[in-house]
Amino acid sequence: MKKEELYRLLENGPVYLDGATGSNLQKAGMPTGVCPEQWILDHPDVILDLQKRYIEAGTQILYAPTFSGNRIKLEEYGLADKIVEINTKLVQLCREAAGEKGLVCGDMTMTGESLEPMGDLELEELIDIYKEQAKILYEAGVDLFVVETMMSLAETRAAVLAIKETCDLPIMASMSFNEDGRTLYGTDPETAIVVLQSIGADVVGVNCSTGPQEMAEIIRKMKNCSRDPWELAEVLNCKYEKLKNIVGL
Repeated sequence: MKKEELYRLLENGPVYLDGATGSNLQKAGMPTGVCPEQWILDHPDVILDLQKRYIEAGTQILYAPTFSGNRIKLEEYGLADKIVEINTKLVQLCREAAGEKGLVCGDMTMTGESLEPMGDLELEELIDIYKEQAKILYEAGVDLFVVETMMSLAETRAAVLAIKETCDLPIMASMSFNEDGRTLYGTDPETAIVVLQSIGADVVGVNCSTGPQEMAEIIRKMKNCSRDPWELAEVLNCKYEKLKNIVGL
C-alpha cells in the first residue's frame, strides 16, 4: 500500500479499525500468562472468527495479531527462535480473515525493556529489534504498519525509524496517555505529534488510555499541532460518532 492510497482512504471519511482483540481472546478462553501469539496459532479458528466479525461490522483495517511478536517479548516464553514462523503465520491468518474486504496492518508495540538511562537497552539495539520484526511482517505481506499502545515516545520513535529503514509502507503511531494527559514516561500530546510527524509517521493517534471523554482533549491538543488534520488517527477502540461530537470536528 502506498502512502497516497492511505491518505485517499482517510479523505473519504472515517476509517474503522478493529479493536479489543486481547479482551475478546480472553473471553474466548485465552488464559493469562501464556504467549498470546502462540495461543492464537494454537487456536486459529478463534482469531479467524473474531476478525471476520470485525470485517462484517465494517472494519476497513485489520490488525495482524503480532502485537508483542518482537524478539524480546517472545524470549520471555522461550519462543524467540520461532519469531519468523510466528509473525508470518499470524499475518497469513489475518489475510485470510480480511479477504478482499480489508487491509492487513502489521502490529507492533513496546518490548517491555527500557532505553538508557532508565534501562539497559541502547537505542541502536532497540531499533534492530524492531527492524527484525518489521522485516518479517513486510515480507509476510502486510499493507501498512501500526506502532500502538506506546507509553514511551523514545521507543515509539525507534519503532517508526525501524520501519522506515525497512520499507516505505504507511505507518500509524498511537500512544497511550494517563489521566493527567501525559504518557507514563511524561510526554504531552503536543510533543508526541510534533516528534512523530517530523520523523515520518503518516498517522498519529491515541489508543487505550482512559476513555472517549478524556481522550478527546488529547486529540484536540494534537489537532492544534498537527500539520494536517487528516494525519490524526481516530481514537482506537472508540466509536467515531461519539468522539466526533465530543471533539467538535
